[in-house]
Amino acid sequence: MLWWPRALGAQPRHRVEVAVALDGVPSDVRAVDTGLRQVRMRNFIASVNGERIFLKGSNLAPTNRALADATAAQVEGDVHLAIDAGLDLLRVHAHIARPELYEAADREGMLLWQDLPLQWSYKGVRRQAIRQARQAVDLLAHHPSVAIWCGHNEPFSAGVEPGGDVTASAKTRLAAGQILPSWNKTRLDHSIKRSLEKADGSRPVVAHSGVIPHPGGGTDSHFYFGWYHGDERDLPRALARLPTMARWVGEFGAQAVPDSDDFMGPQRWPDLDWDHLGRAHALQKGIFDRRVPPAAHETLGEWRHATQSYQAELIRFHVETLRRLKYHPTGGFCHFLLADAQPAVSWSVLDHLRVPKTGYRALADACAPVIVVADRPAASYRPGERLDIAVHVVSDLRVALGDAVVTAVLRWADGQRTWRFAGDVGADSCSRVGRLEHTWPGDVADGAVDVDLHLDVPERATIASNHYCSEISDTDGTVA
Repeated sequence: MLWWPRALGAQPRHRVEVAVALDGVPSDVRAVDTGLRQVRMRNFIASVNGERIFLKGSNLAPTNRALADATAAQVEGDVHLAIDAGLDLLRVHAHIARPELYEAADREGMLLWQDLPLQWSYKGVRRQAIRQARQAVDLLAHHPSVAIWCGHNEPFSAGVEPGGDVTASAKTRLAAGQILPSWNKTRLDHSIKRSLEKADGSRPVVAHSGVIPHPGGGTDSHFYFGWYHGDERDLPRALARLPTMARWVGEFGAQAVPDSDDFMGPQRWPDLDWDHLGRAHALQKGIFDRRVPPAAHETLGEWRHATQSYQAELIRFHVETLRRLKYHPTGGFCHFLLADAQPAVSWSVLDHLRVPKTGYRALADACAPVIVVADRPAASYRPGERLDIAVHVVSDLRVALGDAVVTAVLRWADGQRTWRFAGDVGADSCSRVGRLEHTWPGDVADGAVDVDLHLDVPERATIASNHYCSEISDTDGTVA
């Protein structure tokens, strides 16, 4: 019987035992549980046992900074939290995890993108890295959940210290580091990739992660629109201009303050020890000042809520954008980051105590098996302007949805309009179902604009819904 990822089927495993005897006398015995399956990847679109699958994933840090202190239940718990978020894939980010993680992933059908423990740039480690690549295969190759090997994460100088900001010169170095040849990318990572392929020819091997696709090569993209660069609304336009950048997005996200914030000294607000929080807990104050300024909030609780709302919105719209590009060209994504290994103000959606941030729910909603989505409305409209957005249904189900109906309702201060679209939704597809087009009259009242979407299927009732908000403002830019 074949082993399948959670989204595709059951996870039967088989016991394999090898015994060595010398002259009939038992010498050694080794037994492992494994699964029978085939994984292929072409242009970053994966298939398992010949079945194509769009991979929805998140990056996974160590369960605990002191890895041995984590209980087996805590290690396994991260797999279950990923499943509850609708994920198919965990990227074991730049480390080898505890055995319990791989056992849980095998058992539950969670696919793993396995990094080697290499992060940023190195010198003189080629022989050691090649040896570690072979050892990683010896250690982990029997696990059916391990689907992809990756040799090196971001093989260049990151240019960001803990709690720091990205300067203009650092951005220039980062761009050059991704495109220009280097010892890390060209020699070290090539050697690691060759070693992994020689040791394990049954899995796809990615030389490195975070080297953007370019004429000279590249792999996947790490996008931080709305955090390190640009605006969080810039992603769709950027991918429309450079679609190859969308074939796989290995990191995206924004920091948010956790509910478990005692380590921040909340009683000191607003005079927190920002330098200490940056050095010891990763908080990037300079970026927060641009994105979600602490000074704009009277209490830490208010600021925490604002940071979590900002993170959730960014995650939701990044995932929706990438799922609308399903297979054309996007093969999947890995959000950054699932959970913290220590008290931190980070990109995680689960803090070090696994208390969820608002972003965890946003990630889960955006990763549901079936979603109904629209192009994101503009942040605001003026009287006389036109709303023009496409509506899609994305389904990861392996069966078609017949006679589906999408109802869209546009509401504003002094009116509303309804659209209705009917048809079939194909299995494992992204279907464009129609457009919402409306021109605001010149005397339209200022106020909120809401777009509500509902997907109904006979005998299933409403199986997906979504909501978008915008506003109408007067001609001088003030908002009612």
